[in-house]
Amino acid sequence: MLLEQTYQGVRLRRGWLATYLSATMSDCSDLIGMPYRLGADGSDGHIDCIHLCYEVWERVGVKAPPFKQSWYEASKWEVCRDLLQWGLRVEKPAYDGDILLLPDKSWTFAVIWQEGVLYIQPKLEKVQWSLARQFTTYHCFRMKSS
Repeated sequence: MLLEQTYQGVRLRRGWLATYLSATMSDCSDLIGMPYRLGADGSDGHIDCIHLCYEVWERVGVKAPPFKQSWYEASKWEVCRDLLQWGLRVEKPAYDGDILLLPDKSWTFAVIWQEGVLYIQPKLEKVQWSLARQFTTYHCFRMKSS
């Protein structure tokens, strides 16, 4: 039996087992629409882009890099250098937990989940999900396998 769901005009079809397993193992859909606040970790109903990634990593079982408070003030290149100690730079995101640095006023974190990108939508100031193929400019990193 295939279950169909439409999200942002895209028809998603999944078998019931895949739907059940993904919902129990790595459901992040409750993060969509969560309001943004700089420095918020999600515990009070608000989250920022860095903590969004940490929350998704925890839910999908990816070992996260050490958190650095300095990322809030760091240049994109400093953050890239830190992420290279944790992971590898890859051309295209492909797996839940791959991390993106997106251009914004300076840069912003985003994370891959369910073939899309969870990110803070700047105008709405809320977590949004969009298909990964809608993003063309980014730096992408994937955790090094152990």
